[in-house]
Amino acid sequence: MAAKSKQMPDAMKAKAYGTTSIGLLFLLWILSTSAFGLIDLRTLPSPMMVIERFALLIADPFSGATIFGHALASLTRWGGGVLLAIALGIPTGILFAQAPVFRVLAKPVFELLHYVPPFAWVPIAVLWFGASTFTQQMVVFVAAFPAIVINTQLGVAHIDKIMFDAAKVFGAGQGAILRRVVIPGAAPSIYTGIRIAVSNGWMALVGAELVVGKVGLGFLISQGQQNLSVSTIFVGIISIGVLGVLIDTAIQRSEGFVMPWRSHTSGQQE
Repeated sequence: MAAKSKQMPDAMKAKAYGTTSIGLLFLLWILSTSAFGLIDLRTLPSPMMVIERFALLIADPFSGATIFGHALASLTRWGGGVLLAIALGIPTGILFAQAPVFRVLAKPVFELLHYVPPFAWVPIAVLWFGASTFTQQMVVFVAAFPAIVINTQLGVAHIDKIMFDAAKVFGAGQGAILRRVVIPGAAPSIYTGIRIAVSNGWMALVGAELVVGKVGLGFLISQGQQNLSVSTIFVGIISIGVLGVLIDTAIQRSEGFVMPWRSHTSGQQE
């Protein structure tokens, strides 16, 4: 109970510090633009200009969609790429950890491709698939896949061998061992990999939309640049940042549902 009561003030302090830092940044923004005019509004728009532009983009389409339409397009592409990375990355990581032959054959190729930046795939993806949604999802997949594979492999590799031996003693087959030992034991590491993959995929998507997008938040920013609308650019940038924070917060909050045994264990220890 003492540890729990100590954690609560620490959490509240962290939120207070975070709110204060954002408030100070917002105040500095107001002072440098609206209040004292230290920065040309054509270079850095005032907060009110950005708010007004955001309100306008809610109702009036810009470059084919409202702000919510652009956000939904980005989230849809990002979700498709990330889900594919999760679906293929977790089995690949497990195979790397438990199948030596597969690891010897596939790991060198994985390591080679791992160090190629996601944006380097944009030109070849455009040649293969055109400026399509799949092209942008491919960039998201390339950015998200390595983190899931690496963290899954590490999670499985660190499971105590005694756990496997005990499962075999009780007659568990490979399927049961996978469900009851491998997945639960590696889950915290897999979850960390997913968080990193989600972040990498989101950033990669916005970059791809800047280059080949026809709708989306990245495309909104590029169109704002072409139309010399700095306020539109800032609406896109802020929207990307806010959505990124919301996505990461949702993933953190979902940990208790995905791994309820961790919450139970930590509650017992406190």
